[in-house]
Amino acid sequence: MGNARTLLDQVHSLARIADLEGDPGAYAQAISDELPTVSAGQPYAAQQADLEARDHALATALAHVDATIGRVMRIRLDHALASDPNADAAIAPTTRNVFTSTLGKYAHDLPLLAQRVRDAAARGGSRDPDAVGALAVEAARASLALRDALRGPVLELVRDLAKGALPDVQRAAIDRKRDDAERTKWSGLRRELEMVVARPEQITTAPLTKRLAAHPAELDDLPAEPDVSFADLIEMD
Repeated sequence: MGNARTLLDQVHSLARIADLEGDPGAYAQAISDELPTVSAGQPYAAQQADLEARDHALATALAHVDATIGRVMRIRLDHALASDPNADAAIAPTTRNVFTSTLGKYAHDLPLLAQRVRDAAARGGSRDPDAVGALAVEAARASLALRDALRGPVLELVRDLAKGALPDVQRAAIDRKRDDAERTKWSGLRRELEMVVARPEQITTAPLTKRLAAHPAELDDLPAEPDVSFADLIEMD
């Protein structure tokens, strides 16, 4: 994740944030260019190992977005509070760290963030805690919007890659030439990939090996064999 990681690691100013906002899809493209390859037609163990390596790289990329957004929030918050000396003094650095590092928890409850910032500002001696809370919410809203803009293309990449891997895995799961033990493994992998297609965030819950272990050992149904007619039997003779 060299180039992809650099795109986020260099975000340490409002100007760099603006650059990232201008082309958020560049991060997903850089990730795609750097992903480990997954070849079709491999034995099960090799296929699972390759898919797990790719899953890990993608989950790491999503985690890096969250870490970067915490930094983006801190930059925005610092600049917003600096516009008002009284507000700047009211929120201590350690308190800012708490709000920025836990930003994801407020993604669907910005009023709660506003309330907690107001309370902290009031304790810090702000003359207008409501205004400080409003500044924090504005910074949070912009930061969370960038988080969604960065994560969206990555999650779509996760979905597309899982879709691309499914046909080969499905064929293996119903291959009559394979024994039941092997087909059971392919069947579990098929179910997991379908879950990732439905919900790409699935890759962030646990490594692929652990997610596969949570699936019951079940065989996919084999396709019905075609009926053999009397004419077919004659031709076989």
